[in-house]
Amino acid sequence: MKEADVQIGWPTRLVSFGPDISAAVFAVGFATRAALSFGGIEPGDYRKLLIYNKDRIFAFVMALGEVTDEWYANAAGAINFGFPTIADSDIPQVLPTGICTYEHVVSNVSHKEIVSKAIEVRGLKVTVSEIPVPVPYGPAFEGERVRKEDLYAEARGEVNPVCEWTTSKPMNEVEDGKVEVIGPDLDDIPEGSQFPLSIVAEVAGRQMQEDFEPILERQIHYVINYGLFSKFSSK
Repeated sequence: MKEADVQIGWPTRLVSFGPDISAAVFAVGFATRAALSFGGIEPGDYRKLLIYNKDRIFAFVMALGEVTDEWYANAAGAINFGFPTIADSDIPQVLPTGICTYEHVVSNVSHKEIVSKAIEVRGLKVTVSEIPVPVPYGPAFEGERVRKEDLYAEARGEVNPVCEWTTSKPMNEVEDGKVEVIGPDLDDIPEGSQFPLSIVAEVAGRQMQEDFEPILERQIHYVINYGLFSKFSSK
């Protein structure tokens, strides 16, 4: 990270405990101090310490490169605190759950996917603070009307078939953030036209249940209505 000119230190919350794998013990020690200070865990109570770290301290080991015996030993120690290992190399996997929340060791993960995989395996919940769309976006715009003179094109259920459907799938069949447009994109739709529209959302999650599908499906209305789409005027 230093070679990439990434600022490291307490102000950025990117703190290096040392360049060698043996420094992992200081990271685990930091987590232990948090459990003793904020969790009220008594020193030596390893069972409650594990439970607190597993449920409250969302740490994990990201092993990049060849995993030596010393790396294995340090990773095994981290697992005993509830912290799983995610590696980019071909090392034996430990997939059954037990000590960690989900898998203990996951390997052969590409660099493109290793961050999202680590977040998934550790059970982190990601909060999106900014929606990357080219229009103002927020609950304040819900219910705004787009007047006829500002319309460019319209997907109108009273005239054309319009539907939405949310379905759950296994996690390995869903690519996070993927958007696929089947048919003409907005730029290819003639101005003033009305067209059919179908929105299909494929979702997956560690604790996803079929009962959640209609709940998520109704969120499509909120997602669309939070955008100030009157900015897309024909003028």
